[in-house]
Amino acid sequence: MEESIEVRNAQTMAIAGLIVAARKVNESLGSFSGWLIAGVGGAFTLLLGSYETVSRFVCVSNIKAALLLLVIGLIVSIFARLLSAIVSSALGSHDASTALFKQHVQAGEKFDVARFISEFERGLFPYQRWVAQRTMKKALSGDIVASARLIAKLSQAQALLVLSEALLAITAAAALVSGLKTM
Repeated sequence: MEESIEVRNAQTMAIAGLIVAARKVNESLGSFSGWLIAGVGGAFTLLLGSYETVSRFVCVSNIKAALLLLVIGLIVSIFARLLSAIVSSALGSHDASTALFKQHVQAGEKFDVARFISEFERGLFPYQRWVAQRTMKKALSGDIVASARLIAKLSQAQALLVLSEALLAITAAAALVSGLKTM
């Protein structure tokens, strides 16, 4: 059954919108997350380097809690950076494959979809291969927006991780403030 031109145009517009949104989120959060991790690392170093001095003014249990929150924030930041790399590579792959596909269609060249999927999946680690297989299966069944939706969802997950990272840093600061000793 042939889809109408209106449906195909709507899908194409949805793909473009999702890709642009994911690209913007990824670009802005990547640098923010980098600055945040640098700040958290600096705070961690400062607290450890001046522990004796800080412990005269802040309860030791609050210092420990703040350091633990900063460590958790660093772990969250690592996952956010990993997700950023995945989103960046997915965006780059989308751009390159879209351009090549258009080039092949315009030239009237044949394209072996099964071979493409096989070669593409062989270049991925198992956890990424599983995601790619699901997305390719959806695309083959006619859901051509599936990969753009996945990229958009990954960029949203990245945003949540960066937000969590920021909240952990703020909570660490709050733990220090709440532990101030009254003189």
